Amino acid sequence: MWISKIELTNFKSYRHADFNFPEPEGEKNIVLVGGINGYGKTSILEALYLCLYGKDAIVHLARAGLKTDEFKGYPSFLERAFNGEARRASEDLMSVRVVVQKTKTKGIDILRRWYFRTSTGAWQEDEAVVRETTRGVPGMPKTDGKNNFLLSEMLDDNFVPAHVAPFFFFDGEEVKKLADQNRIEQVKQGLEGLLGVVLLRNLAERLKGFEGYKRSGIANVDDQNIDRMLEALTADEAKLKALRLDAEQSKKKLDDLKAERNSYFERITAAGGGGGDIATVKDLVEEREQLRNAQRDVQKSLERILADKLPFHLMPRTLLQEFRTQLQREVALTEWQAECRALQPKRAKFENAFLGAATPAISPQLTEEQVVAIKGRIETAWASLFHPPPANCAETITHSYLHESLRDRALSFLDSIDVGQQEVLDLLNQQRELTSRIEELNRKISRVEGIDRDGTLAELKKNLSRVTADIDAMETHIKDDEREVIGLEVTVNNTRSRYQQESKRRDETSPVRQLLNKSERVRAVVEEVIPALFPLKVKALSEAMTRVYKQLAHKTQVARIVIDGDGTAHILSKTNKEIGFDRSAGENQIFATALIAGLAEVSKVKAPLVVDTPLGRLDSKHRANILNFWIGNANRQVILLSQDEEIDAEFYKRIKKNVSATFLLEHEDVGDGLGRTTVVPNKYFGGAA
Repeated sequence: MWISKIELTNFKSYRHADFNFPEPEGEKNIVLVGGINGYGKTSILEALYLCLYGKDAIVHLARAGLKTDEFKGYPSFLERAFNGEARRASEDLMSVRVVVQKTKTKGIDILRRWYFRTSTGAWQEDEAVVRETTRGVPGMPKTDGKNNFLLSEMLDDNFVPAHVAPFFFFDGEEVKKLADQNRIEQVKQGLEGLLGVVLLRNLAERLKGFEGYKRSGIANVDDQNIDRMLEALTADEAKLKALRLDAEQSKKKLDDLKAERNSYFERITAAGGGGGDIATVKDLVEEREQLRNAQRDVQKSLERILADKLPFHLMPRTLLQEFRTQLQREVALTEWQAECRALQPKRAKFENAFLGAATPAISPQLTEEQVVAIKGRIETAWASLFHPPPANCAETITHSYLHESLRDRALSFLDSIDVGQQEVLDLLNQQRELTSRIEELNRKISRVEGIDRDGTLAELKKNLSRVTADIDAMETHIKDDEREVIGLEVTVNNTRSRYQQESKRRDETSPVRQLLNKSERVRAVVEEVIPALFPLKVKALSEAMTRVYKQLAHKTQVARIVIDGDGTAHILSKTNKEIGFDRSAGENQIFATALIAGLAEVSKVKAPLVVDTPLGRLDSKHRANILNFWIGNANRQVILLSQDEEIDAEFYKRIKKNVSATFLLEHEDVGDGLGRTTVVPNKYFGGAA
């Protein structure tokens, strides 16, 4: 894989320039582009990033060592990159084209264009058009971001993913900067790039900004009050669930106690305890049980009248009627509002259809003032369909604590609260009659005599009395549970109604809350995942760095480099003892260069290297080692953007057999403080190549 072409049009100091690079063959895998500082070497590296990665290039340009601090983002960078001569000539187009050959016959041709306003030179938009080529014949064009095509996905699969690009396309100054850091920071920074941590952190920052923007538009809702209501509702529902469970378990225990009581009846009868008398006792007890059940039902009816209906009869009738009327009018108002909301979206459709109709033609054509007047009349006419509201609608919502279904339930309840004096008197009479009959049965049961000849019957009767007492206590407990359940159900229903109303208002005024919660959860996952990623690659990186370091360093006693999970690097001797090298500039840069090369190897991406200012601070020995490393893999294209003091004419002669192409950048002043860079192929410092 190699870059076969870079074409610049109106990019920085280039009016137009073509760089055509041959395929690496034999020993020739180096391309030299020479230029004095300020002549446009770095512009080539910037153009490569912008063409491939578009808006995302700004982040990766900074990671590759290119200075972007003076720019305030993508638009600012582009406006400064737009060629001054083109701006002076009122042109509006800047473009960069990069052709990548995957094989001799197949390639990818990427052309990114940027359009500017001719009046101000401000950036308007850009597009990237991609063609796959076969034997130089381009295929159908595909536009990035359209018809489900994404250039970033193609680069991930076929070239260099954006997050690892700084390992392949970088400024030598980045190596210097990396070398000036302590080695733990060097390794951490490299691993973060390899693992895409930069992308994750960028995602987290974008999500944080998104959350801040969305929260600014959320209406003020008392979240604490809603949380308190939810807490109270949850506690009451748990208590209600426990009471119902206790009542259910108590009824099962009651059934067991009754079965035990029947067993004592049968055993007493079998022991000869009075024959028919015992059967009479059983019948009396069962009859008393039936009467007690009926008595409980009457008591419940009285309690419901007292709790549910009687309080409303203590209210003035006019106030109750006003409440009923207001609820009916509020129901009518909410139904009318729902109808309005359902029709409102059709207004814009009607207006667009009305104003956008081509026939019948209006001649002469309406003026802007007339169009505005027509829109105003449409608005007035549309509003007249809804206002004023029907006469049976309430002017305002007084009972806002009730949503629509609760208002209907409230009206139904008001229709059911009528209770007459006779109904209460009948229930009281039934209660007195049942109480009298139960007392009579108790007296009858107490008069029944048993026979106890050897003490067995006495013991059985004692147990019978105990079980009967337990039954009475359990029935009382069940009754208490049922009474508490009734009261708690009312409380839970009221709390749930208020909570649902407030939650609905919060959701209606802030439809993005759920989205914000998801965003916060994603950010939390990102923060948790990042530290766990490092151990995934440290072993492979250690091995790759060891191989590269041995090729680059003067010293031969280094056996291996070991990297811990936290990024700490250990340089070990052949006896596994850590070597404490001095932190000279050359040693540190060799370590940093080995790190970048190791990261590129571990990424498994087979891509060319493009290096600006490649040999900045190295001495002649290290410089030769690095060049030997670059030419060591003859299949990898290496494009070096060098100034005259790095790879000078003399050094060029030493590596000429490995150079496949040379270019020399020349510069001229074209007035108004503008400069123009021209590219001279087959030429380098010191004369013709």
